[in-house]
This record gives sequence, C-alpha cells and structure tokens, in this order.
Amino acid sequence: MARWRDQTSAECQADFDDLLDQAIEIAAQQIVESWGLNPVAIVQPTIGTRHILGTVEEDNDQYALSPTPMRDRLVRDLRSSAHEIRSYAVVSNVQTGSAGLGHLEVILEHREYALQIVVPYDVPDPSTFNLGAMRAAVGPRLVWG
Repeated sequence: MARWRDQTSAECQADFDDLLDQAIEIAAQQIVESWGLNPVAIVQPTIGTRHILGTVEEDNDQYALSPTPMRDRLVRDLRSSAHEIRSYAVVSNVQTGSAGLGHLEVILEHREYALQIVVPYDVPDPSTFNLGAMRAAVGPRLVWG
C-alpha cells in the first residue's frame, strides 16, 4: 500500500482517504438498513462540493430501466463529465467465493492514479457491521484511462 502514496500527490492521497471512508460509511448504512447495496458513486469535482450518484430514489428508478449494470452506468456518467471531476469512488457489493461473508469493492480513481480496494464484511445483526482486512491493488483506469 505504501507505494501508491509514494507516487501520488497530497491531494490524491487526501481524496482517496476521504472517499474510501465515505464509501464504506454509505455501504454500511445501506446494507444494514435495506440488506442490500446498489452501486454508489461519490464524486469530488474540481470545483465545488462532493456529491453522490446512484442513491436517490429517482436515480435508481432511471437506472433500473436499463439492461446495463448500474456500476457500468455510473462509470459512463462519470466519464461523460470527466472534465469536471477531480476524483471519485464507486462502491459495490461483489462476490469473491468466500462463504458467509459479503465483500465490498471500492474503485478509487483520481486523475493521477487508480486503486481497487476489496474488504470483507459481516452483518451479524441489524445494528452491527464488521469489516475485515482490506486488500488493495492498482485499480482500473475507468474514467481517465
């Protein structure tokens, strides 16, 4: 994990730290409240305040009508406004083959670098969301590739 910090600016590092925290917080809230997670994008624009795509009810209705997976639609939307974005995170639930645990995938991308984080989680009861050890790797360049 230390290598990516050696290759990126302080801005990129701060964005990734903040976006990862927010992505996991949103995922935990949705999973505990509704026992599911539709992919969500958290966007840090070049100017202005951070915003979220994919959680507003009308957004979900719009996305539900399309045969394309929601994560791909979110990436397409991000790509179409790449000139206005500094960095983003997309969090989704993924299958990894480990029985009994769910896994979150967080794709973090800044104009400089991309990371893919996978973290197992367990929800033993409606008020508890436990995270396991995170695994990180160089991620796919989906917007600025």
